[in-house]
Amino acid sequence: MVNIKKTSEQILYDGLYNTLLFEMRERLSTKNISIDMIMALLKEDPSFIQEYKEINRHSELSSVQVKKLIIKNEDSSETKEFKKDINEKVQILRNLENFEVDSKNSAYSIWIGSLGVMVLFTAHNLIALFTELYTTHTFLVYSLYALILAVTYYGYAKMKKNHDNQHELYKKVYSSAKEMIERGLHDSYFSYDEIYEK
Repeated sequence: MVNIKKTSEQILYDGLYNTLLFEMRERLSTKNISIDMIMALLKEDPSFIQEYKEINRHSELSSVQVKKLIIKNEDSSETKEFKKDINEKVQILRNLENFEVDSKNSAYSIWIGSLGVMVLFTAHNLIALFTELYTTHTFLVYSLYALILAVTYYGYAKMKKNHDNQHELYKKVYSSAKEMIERGLHDSYFSYDEIYEK
C-alpha cells in the first residue's frame, strides 16, 4: 500500500534510501534520475518496492501509506459503507505490518534459542555451584535440561505458527484492501489524494 509518487520522492531525496537509488541509477545507466524515471521503474519492477518496504521495516517506518478516509454527510450510504470497510482494513494492515513477510527469515529461532541457552546455562551453574545434584540425582538434572529444551522448542514452534497465521491474515486483508482501493478510485468514491498519504 505505497504511494508510488511519495515513494519515488523519498528514494530520490531521502538519504535513507541511497542504496536503492544507487541500484536504480545502475539499472537505468544514468546518474541523472528523475522522479518520473523512478516511478516508472517502481511500476515495472516490484522488487524495488519490496526493497523499499524492507528498508522501512528495518527503520521502523510504515509502508502502509494510506490515509483514513473521511466519511462525509453527503456521501451515499453505499459510499459510507465502502469507506468504513476500507478504513477497517487499513487499520488491520497497520496493526499487522510486522507480519508482512513470512517467518522463514525471522529471528525467532535466535531470540528463543538464546533465551533457552541462557536458562540452561543458569540452571547448570546454580546446580553445579550450590548443590550436589550432579552426583546424587543425575537423572533429575538431565531431565530438567531436557524439559528446558522442550519448552524452548515449544515456544519457538508457537511463535512461528502465530507469525505464519498473522502473515496469512495480512496477505488476505492486503489483497482485499488493494482491490477495494482500486475499485473506489475507479468508481470515484474518493480521489487519489484522499486515500494516499503525500
